Amino acid sequence: MNRFFSADIIRNFQSQESRNFILEVRPHAALGSALPGQFFMLKQAGAVDPLLMRPFSLADFIPPNENNPNGSLMFVIHAIGRGTNILRRLPKGTLLTVIGPVGAGFPPVSEGETLIIVAGGIGIASVFGLIFKYPGVPLFYGVRTKELMIDSGLLNYPQDKLHIASDDGSVGDEGSVLDLLERYLERDGAIHSGGRLKIYACGPHSMYKAMAKMALDADVYVSLETPMACGVGTCLGCAVETVGGLQMVCKDGPVFNLKDILLDG
Repeated sequence: MNRFFSADIIRNFQSQESRNFILEVRPHAALGSALPGQFFMLKQAGAVDPLLMRPFSLADFIPPNENNPNGSLMFVIHAIGRGTNILRRLPKGTLLTVIGPVGAGFPPVSEGETLIIVAGGIGIASVFGLIFKYPGVPLFYGVRTKELMIDSGLLNYPQDKLHIASDDGSVGDEGSVLDLLERYLERDGAIHSGGRLKIYACGPHSMYKAMAKMALDADVYVSLETPMACGVGTCLGCAVETVGGLQMVCKDGPVFNLKDILLDG
């Protein structure tokens, strides 16, 4: 169930390599569990610029301890617009207004199932919850160029499980991350024959359209990123067309089965 609460910033780590930053906040109320893929709406308490809250996927929940009896919430954020750049500059101790956890997350992976994570561009920030929950599963990460890649210090991942592609070849393989995924599945597909394959992804709309055209023998779930105002399904500003009719990304998603989304709608 969504909760409205306040929290204060206990860490705002600024990257030296890019515009990514880690925001860790301490809730002033006890929280229930949150699934990877669910998100929280954040804004500075009392601020009118920006007026609307911003949605951010939860990267990790740090359990309660002596200093933080309600635990803490960690977000990996790419400063891309006015709202995120304001958030990036907020000092430790700043009070925030928070709503969350919001929406439907990625389904749990059952015993006997194999998981692959795919991230395109800033979608990498939205799969950190999966990376923490399922460490060491194959991770496919695509960027336009090396300068847009998340910091190596933030993405501390086993090198034999990390598959990187860039459009210009400046880092990893040159080309699409989906080409890299397809080659991997063709080469190592036999390892998936003992159980059902799940692919969890976050990236641009164009990546999902390309994935829909691939002959993937897998259950593919994607996290949709779309502008939203309220975060609770009231304003209807984040509607998406699905085989079941219009649904709200904030309330019914943001995670959907790829086959249920009408990508050309």
